[in-house]
Amino acid sequence: MHAGERETSTLLYLRPDLVKMDRATQESGANQKRLSTPDLYNAIWWYAGFPNHYAGEGAKATRELGQVLTEARVEALVRALRTVKSDTKSLELQREYFDRVDRVGR
Repeated sequence: MHAGERETSTLLYLRPDLVKMDRATQESGANQKRLSTPDLYNAIWWYAGFPNHYAGEGAKATRELGQVLTEARVEALVRALRTVKSDTKSLELQREYFDRVDRVGR
């Protein structure tokens, strides 16, 4: 979550100059659970749970974890792009769908 272990680790890997590890333990990143609306998000859910706008334990962050997370995200993005670029069926089905909808609408 925001400024927790994963996000802070990612920044330690990509932009360590932006990370202030000395502040990582100054505030609680625990969910304060000040709102009782289970399974429902509303406009104030984040502030209700995390009034410090910090969630997680940034002090546990490491550059190594950031590297692993970043490389995994890059690999997933590369796979997704290759899948999209090699797909020939989606556009065909989309055209079929819109042709059928257009015929029904006349």
